[in-house]
Order: sequence, then C-alpha cells, then structure tokens
Amino acid sequence: MPPPRLMMDVYEEHLSEAGFLWTRWERCLASPAVDLTATEAQEERLLAHLDGLALGGPEVAERLLIPTLELEAPTEVASAAFALLASGENGAKHVLERLEAGKGSALAGIQRALELDDSLAPAALLPLLSSSSVDAQAVVLEALVFRRAVPPSALARFLSHADPRLQGAALLGLDGRPEESARKALNAALDDPHVRVRNAALISGLIAGLRRTWDKCQKWAAEPSAAGAQARVLLALGGSEQDVTKLVKLLDIPELRSSALWALGFSGQVAAAEACLTWMEKDRGTAALAAEAFSAITGLRLEGTYVGPPREDEAEEPIPLEEEDLDADLVPGPEDALATPAPDAVVAWWKEARARFDPGTRYLRGTPFSAQSLLGALRQEPMRRRGVLALELAIRSRGQFRLEARAFTRRQASELARALAAPASISPRRFDGLMTQG
Repeated sequence: MPPPRLMMDVYEEHLSEAGFLWTRWERCLASPAVDLTATEAQEERLLAHLDGLALGGPEVAERLLIPTLELEAPTEVASAAFALLASGENGAKHVLERLEAGKGSALAGIQRALELDDSLAPAALLPLLSSSSVDAQAVVLEALVFRRAVPPSALARFLSHADPRLQGAALLGLDGRPEESARKALNAALDDPHVRVRNAALISGLIAGLRRTWDKCQKWAAEPSAAGAQARVLLALGGSEQDVTKLVKLLDIPELRSSALWALGFSGQVAAAEACLTWMEKDRGTAALAAEAFSAITGLRLEGTYVGPPREDEAEEPIPLEEEDLDADLVPGPEDALATPAPDAVVAWWKEARARFDPGTRYLRGTPFSAQSLLGALRQEPMRRRGVLALELAIRSRGQFRLEARAFTRRQASELARALAAPASISPRRFDGLMTQG
C-alpha cells in the first residue's frame, strides 16, 4: 500500500530541504568565512534529511527518488542518489543504471553521491570501469579515487589513457610510493599536451617525490594555465625565499595577480606579507585577496578597525540594459565573503608586529611552521584554505596521510586523527629536499 499523500508530502519536503542544504554545504566547503565546526553543523542538518529519505522504503524510492535521478538539478539528484545508495542493494541498482545512461549535471550529482557514500562497497563499482560509456567510466574512477579505493591494477590501464579525464583521475589515484611503471607514466604525463593531465601529474609527482616534478613546478609558475596556478601554490608551500621572490614579481602581471596573491598566503614568508600589504593599498580590486593572504601569514584577525567599508558601497555607474550580461552567474563566489581591509590600520599594526617575524621563517597565522602547526591549521583554518593544506600534508607525509577536504567531516576527522597520532611522519623540509626519486 503506497504512503498516504500527506506522507509523500513529508518525503518531498525532505528532498527539497536536502537539495537546498546540499548546496549550502558545498558552499561551506569553499568558504573563507566558515570553519570545520560550522561546516559540520550544516552537514548534520543535511544528513538528517538524507536519512529521512533513505527510510522511506520502496514506494518512496519508486515514486520520488528514482524519477529525481532524471532531473538536471545536481544537488537534488545527489540527494536522491545518496538516499537510494543508503537504502540497500535495490536502490544502488537504480543509481548505477542511471549512471551508465546519464550525462550533464545529473551525472555530476550521481558522482558526488558516489564519492560521499560509504554504504556501497567499492567492488560494486569496479565493473563499471569497463563500461562502454567514457562518462560513466570517468565518474566511477573519480569517485573511487576520491574514496582512495582503487586497486593499483585497476589504475594501471588508465595511466596512459587517451581520455584526459580518465588519465588525470588515474594519476591522482597513485599512492606515494608508485611502482616503476607508474613512475614512468607520471614522468611522461608531465609533458602531456592536456593541462588536466599535467596538473594531475604535478600533484602526484610531488607526493611521490619525483625530482623532475619540482623542476616543472618552478618552470610553470609563471604560466597563466591551470597547471601554472597549481604550480604557484606548490612553490609557495615548499619553495625557498628566492621562490617567494619570484611569486612576488608575478603580482605585477594583472592576469596572474589574483592567483599569485592566493599562493603567497601559503608561503608564510615576511616578504610575501609585505607584498600583500602593498597590494592592499595599491589595488582595491584585489585588496580583499591581499588581506586574506596577509592574515594567513601573520595571524592578524580582519575584524573591527582592520575592516573597511565593503566594495558594494562604492558608487558605480549602472550598466545599460543592452550591455548587461544576462547569462552571468549571479551567485556570490567564495571571494565575495572576504573582508575588505582598512589598509591604514593594517599598516599601523604591521609596524608594531614586524619585529616579531623572522625573514627566514615560514609562518602559519603568525606561528612558525611545523608538523603540529600544519595539523592545527587543518582543524582551524577556513574551509576555503584547507584543500591546499591537505595537499601539503599529503606531500610532506609522502602520501601516508590523505585528508580529503571535500568529504563529510566524519571522514575528515578520522583522517586527521591518524595524522595527529604520527606527526613525526610529516617532514617540515622544503620540497626540493623531499624529492628523492628519479
């Protein structure tokens, strides 16, 4: 007997709320104003609605969840797919069938559910790596890599795949001590024409300690590509004072300025802090980014007198209707939540604080860098910054600790606890000293 209409209304409300809260939770993961504790609270609300959907039984699955998989609404699709996976084998069957037939944003929603779900055994997904659909293969491979659940034998056949998405995912799935054949594939991928592949090789190569990867990182740091942006961050995380000086010079190139400021915030160097201070005063368009980086290095909290009026208060000429981009994305991005600094107050603070900072030391929020300060930052930093710090943890531990900053917080807590129990496995050395493989 199907649930009464009133009961179906309850499940429809669960689905609507889950889609809304899923969107909010994903924004939390990229927010410069939200930490792990606040994200966990948002996540608990989301999981309560997902649990409610999973308990609805076959009728709710048939009448509500399975039809939702056909929509082009990623977070509602993700919510329905997650609930179906959690409901048991029959629900999972419908998700996997839809996966093989799907495309576009619906497929993205299914992928996110597969990444976050821990009820479906990885072995149930492995056969889909032989699917006739490249999209389905890519979704499954990326989901399994996200879960760190791909056997090396399954990765091997994708390491030189013709499809950049599959090859990139396979490269990212390697552990910190790959076999000789995988190291050769990594080295070859550093010269691949596709930026997705080169970027993946750059990350996995550093985790594996390949010397040539660090050379590429230094070479690419001035490029405007996605691999160049990644290289700038990596150079900031593990480079020398001379490398930071190179990044500071990139601030004079308008198209690289924002990504260079983002990178410099992870360098922890006094020279970077002072460059950010200059750009806080020099360019109002990037002042908030510069202030975020300055705060990340020095520990100055951007609040009270250190915050200026928001940019929205500036008078602007209205855009004529015929010139307005009606297809523009009007959803606020993460950087819109950054505080606009009051440069004079920040400069005054720095004049007093400068003597406490050693030019030869790297700082995280004003604390000298160490394994313990890195782990503390992963507990306390805004969510927007934690993905980079998690990558640093993977590099410094040679892949022993792989915290996934886009996973549910319960998984993140478990991964962080493992690292906290063995801080001696996290090297504080510069990255050039960690590259031990040919």
